[in-house]
Amino acid sequence: MKLLRPGLPVDPAPAMDPAWDSSDVRPVKEAARIARYRRHQSWYREHVLRARPGRFRTYPTLGSYLHEEDVARDPSLNFLTAEAEAHAEERAAQVKKENGALDPVRLRRNMLSSMPLCFNLFGSMRGEPAFLTLVQRVFDPTATAITDVVCEYAPPPRDHLNDRTAFDAVIFYETAAGPRFVGIETKYTEPFSQKKYDTPRYREVTEASGWFANPASAPDALKGSTSNQLWRNMMLAASMELRGEHGTGSVAVVALADDRGADAAVSVLREHLSSQDRLVHVSLERIVEAAEGIDDLAEWAAAFRLRYLP
Repeated sequence: MKLLRPGLPVDPAPAMDPAWDSSDVRPVKEAARIARYRRHQSWYREHVLRARPGRFRTYPTLGSYLHEEDVARDPSLNFLTAEAEAHAEERAAQVKKENGALDPVRLRRNMLSSMPLCFNLFGSMRGEPAFLTLVQRVFDPTATAITDVVCEYAPPPRDHLNDRTAFDAVIFYETAAGPRFVGIETKYTEPFSQKKYDTPRYREVTEASGWFANPASAPDALKGSTSNQLWRNMMLAASMELRGEHGTGSVAVVALADDRGADAAVSVLREHLSSQDRLVHVSLERIVEAAEGIDDLAEWAAAFRLRYLP
């Protein structure tokens, strides 16, 4: 793994105007939790990346956005490792070929977005042998080998839910009992989608999957705004398993420890699952702590902590 941002530079960062903590680079009004992480990204931009704040919508400068000229000069600015950036470039081209959408501005310039975070975590691990140990410690202790890791993963919609549901990442791996996969939903400060979707196909998959304790009544409970997006993630994994793709499936929610929206979504889903093993909820903090205890991942863990965990 080749780290692009291993830590703070030796020399102090030159003063910028506006400074990272200036009122000129943050929204006038914002929830305290989001403001805390935006402030951290603004600090990281100035002190580690030494890059300028960029324009976002009505804001001429926003501390958590990279300046477009700086990104044009160095497209890797929003990534921690060469592997993360290479996989992002690969997936952006593939998603476009599949008629999907992967917002390049969000990917390359939005430091607060969970999309580059996902690549910085799972994209960085694609060729890392020690990732198996991390998976065993935080996702599935029965894993024996990692076969692939893919970010921004969506199988053909017509074969599954016939919509745009996708995983932020998916890990394909082996166990003594056979192949398995875990579809991952990552969150940094974004909430789960509040949109409510419900189709006959969703109800078919919910009933046929065997994943839900009361499949006839589960859709009415799970289609609400708190749990709709996670319900669709669960159904996508269930549909992949039903088609015999990649073995037995599960879903993992990866979010900050203080993410109450993620807590609520997971809580609602767990009330309706036939097996709690189908849904894993793990904090970013726990992943970093586990990686810090693995020699070959310790340097990455320190860089990730500096970037995302104030």
